[in-house]
Amino acid sequence: MRFWIIAAALAAAGCAAQSAPRTLTCAAERAVYLNRAEPGARLRVFKPPHAQSAASDLAAIVDFEGERYWFAFTASQGYSRNYIGRTGDMIEAARREDSGEDADDEHREPEFDGSEISFFDASYGVIETLPQTGAPAPAHIYASGIGSAIWYSIPRRSIPIAMWDLAECAPNAQL
Repeated sequence: MRFWIIAAALAAAGCAAQSAPRTLTCAAERAVYLNRAEPGARLRVFKPPHAQSAASDLAAIVDFEGERYWFAFTASQGYSRNYIGRTGDMIEAARREDSGEDADDEHREPEFDGSEISFFDASYGVIETLPQTGAPAPAHIYASGIGSAIWYSIPRRSIPIAMWDLAECAPNAQL
């Protein structure tokens, strides 16, 4: 009888271990996040042709309701706060710069305006550094500045303030 109880307990433990969710991991430059309150909003971290700041060689794109919004990362030089700021199409700006053309009207310096961004591991421990190429992608991101940057754009759209969760790892070339 004792054998059957132990066998049943081991089988139940094995089933529980198999059904536990696996933590997704990938390189930061391939990370794709979904907003918990607006699953139609997709944030993709990528490596632009030209770094947007000395603090990180990566940047972000948010695709929402058929529009694409470009964002750069930066960090303060003091208390180690990280920021995200809206900018123009980094791919087109790099193409124009590399070909010697004048900058287009859409490309602008990032507007950080105090828009802090926070990164978390799977256990919600704070990751103090900005993402870099080759480093593990944060499991979660909190950035209220994304929603406000999109709210004050034309056309006006609203993304609720919520956590962004790592949802998939994109192929390197996919934007």
